[in-house]
Amino acid sequence: MSKVVQDRVEQLFQATKDLQSLEEIKPCCEQFNQWIKDNTSYSVDSLGTVLSRAGFYKKFKSLPLEQGKNAELVPKHDAEGNVTGNQLKHYVLLLCGLNEQEWKERNETTRVSDRLTNADEDGNKGVEIDPDVYLEVTEKLLASVDIHELAVGLIAATGRRTHEILARGKFTAVDGESYQAWFEGQGKKRAEKPVFKISTLFAASYIIECLAYLRKDASLKELIKEVSSQFPGDVAAQNKAIEDKRGNSLRRVVQKYFGSKDTNEPLLNFRHGQEQNDCTALRAACASLVTERDCRGSVGAKMYFAASFLGHVTPGEKISDRDLKHIITTLGYSDYYTTKPVPFPGDLPREKLANVRVNSSDLAAIRYVQEQLELPNHQSVVSELIQSYNNRLDTATQLESAQQKVVELSAQIKQLQEINNNLEESHSQQVAELSAQIKELQEVNNKLETSHNQLQEDKKLMESTVQQPQQISLNVTELESWLEKKVVEVVKRLTQEGALSIPVASATANLAKVLPPKEEIDWEAKTDVEVWGSKAPLAAQEKIRRSYQAIALYNDTVATGDGDRLAITNQALRELSGCNGLLVRDWIEQHKDEIISHNAKFGMENKKDPSNPASYANKGKDTDKILLLINEEFLGGEGFKAGRN
Repeated sequence: MSKVVQDRVEQLFQATKDLQSLEEIKPCCEQFNQWIKDNTSYSVDSLGTVLSRAGFYKKFKSLPLEQGKNAELVPKHDAEGNVTGNQLKHYVLLLCGLNEQEWKERNETTRVSDRLTNADEDGNKGVEIDPDVYLEVTEKLLASVDIHELAVGLIAATGRRTHEILARGKFTAVDGESYQAWFEGQGKKRAEKPVFKISTLFAASYIIECLAYLRKDASLKELIKEVSSQFPGDVAAQNKAIEDKRGNSLRRVVQKYFGSKDTNEPLLNFRHGQEQNDCTALRAACASLVTERDCRGSVGAKMYFAASFLGHVTPGEKISDRDLKHIITTLGYSDYYTTKPVPFPGDLPREKLANVRVNSSDLAAIRYVQEQLELPNHQSVVSELIQSYNNRLDTATQLESAQQKVVELSAQIKQLQEINNNLEESHSQQVAELSAQIKELQEVNNKLETSHNQLQEDKKLMESTVQQPQQISLNVTELESWLEKKVVEVVKRLTQEGALSIPVASATANLAKVLPPKEEIDWEAKTDVEVWGSKAPLAAQEKIRRSYQAIALYNDTVATGDGDRLAITNQALRELSGCNGLLVRDWIEQHKDEIISHNAKFGMENKKDPSNPASYANKGKDTDKILLLINEEFLGGEGFKAGRN
């Protein structure tokens, strides 16, 4: 939704930036306010933040202001509400967004103070953290080969923000300090690029290696490339886009390992006012642990240490007292505490290093490879080359095995072809025998028809020769039953006499072929309950068709932006319809053009392979929530429920 708001803010800016009267500007503002009211559900606490991220205030503050034309002179107040002067404000800033009273209410929130003053049953204020458990889980995440788990482990071990770990941050070893590192790439510093020393819960050398491994991930490189091209020159917007695209994935990892709202006993206790953990909770927990471990002294000294670690205060040659006001922000991260000592984890198992002698030309090549692969040192290049060589050996072994498999499969194919030829020959014989049987049955049928005609003539003759007229009532059902019995008797007699060489059951089965075919079911006319209640093959096709129409209708009429639109993919149709993935695949292949056209309409097509409707457009979205909404809105609650059973 924030992208939609950003586009709307840009429209408002373009429409009003050159207007020079309140009468011209006011209608545009009224339209904008009405759109915000009708299309968003932001509270007073969040609307100001959303508009700020969309550049609302920055855009209009950049315009030349003239009182009475595009701006008005309004009083300026201090924190206590006293008037300290006057300032010019653009009419749009006065007519849109939060008014003065709403800003006051927003700035008087008690969220942080509630966290700090909340007490447990024993009267302890804040939230206790067990450092041993926290370090055990973090060590497991740092050792993971899963990129999302590794990223969460780095956040938990360093207290850095999501975009700092994924894209901006860089750690450098500090001489003589095993558990400290120089950090650069601090977010939320705008034009500043500070480099400062931070504590790490694990050895800094291990943190540097883990970050280097993370940054080699191809999907992460593609993400950074994508946001850089989407917001060229705007690092803040790029950082926001990175957190939006990877935020849900990382939060799921945090909640899996540290605790979610469904966890009875979370490994990391929830902060006051929160139902589950997130990356911000890890940032606060890490700050608490490194401060307890590395800082001794007064409360003020610990607050200064924590503020420096979190980057709220940037240590330098000299920090003025005025700069210390930023420590107030640190209070929002200071609700965790521990009653246990925080240990230094021992060095993780590593191989011993050995010296290797190379030619100068080879050394130049090693440096080139190191630069191309973005590896931290020459040792990593050698390891990478050895791994590449081992992979080649594995590939050769696999190729030899595959060739052997080809030979075996060729023999099997030849054998199957022989079997198939035999089956075809046998099938031809069976067809000939069956044709002969059908011919014999036709002859029997002709004889039966002759007998039936003779019976009808005898009946008429009997009716004409009876002197006293009688009323005769024929039951059609009984007559058909009688005829069927007669057919069976005749067939048995002919079989026993050697006239036919086929069994009675086979004859009866062939006669049944003349019965009228079953009535075909029109599944499109059935209700959702009837369709999802059936396991018939054609019912499955109808489930997939209705699921496709439901997603398309949702995207066209209900979805309001890229964040809550759902691309039509095999997985989405499979979960919504509850049908087998192979059936969904075949259905998509038959309707590929219309699916690709729909996805492309909203920019959700597979850009690498346009002919393939499958894509990663749904990655990072709350697909379960969207599918549940589509199911309830367009399928009567039958689809997604069936897919989950």
